[in-house]
Amino acid sequence: MSSRARRTDLVAQLEQTLEAFDEAGGHRVLAEAFAELDLEDALSDVLLPYLHGMGERWSKGAIGVAQEHFASNVIRTRLSLLMNSEARTEGPLAVLACMPGEHHEFGLMAMALALSRLGWRTCYLGADTPTTELDLTCLTLHPDAVVLAAHSHTAFEAHGPSLRRIARSTSLHIAAGGATDDVSELCHASHLDGDPVWAARVLHDALGRTAPHRTSPHRAAPHRDEPSAV
Repeated sequence: MSSRARRTDLVAQLEQTLEAFDEAGGHRVLAEAFAELDLEDALSDVLLPYLHGMGERWSKGAIGVAQEHFASNVIRTRLSLLMNSEARTEGPLAVLACMPGEHHEFGLMAMALALSRLGWRTCYLGADTPTTELDLTCLTLHPDAVVLAAHSHTAFEAHGPSLRRIARSTSLHIAAGGATDDVSELCHASHLDGDPVWAARVLHDALGRTAPHRTSPHRAAPHRDEPSAV
């Protein structure tokens, strides 16, 4: 089986197991994907395509809420374990969070993992993060970059003043479907477009080689265990 065919097969196996409530089978397929492929390829070519397909099946009514929640919880568990194992204690620091009301967090988790592989420390705040908490985190940690995700542009626009304030003290980046060039200009942020793994490389190329490499006991913060739609 070719590499491309194998990756397609792994996506199909995730659908067959996770959407049949087969937790052990789902974890087995995920373990195979991350064992056989580089982490970045497993994310870009297996996990994210599966999540996209699952979201489409859910929106068309082909699967139910219970199946979506079950699959999401299994994947969140696996990604959380990977984030803990990949956490760095040296390197530039990125804070990653979903905007208030935003529960689509898997792309952001993938980006956090990709940044860790590139030598970054990450503080992952997770879904539905209040801007007041984001402000406090930035004041405490003085990150080299902040990445915010939302699938609606209004999620960014509604908090424009807070985001512009954050942008005055650190490099601010917005991502996911709600991020546009117009919104990034409004928020004084840069627009990270496309695949989260690719976006991590873009951010690293822009900042990773110039950001001060500080040593810190900080490790990646555990995500909040909240439901998330794909």
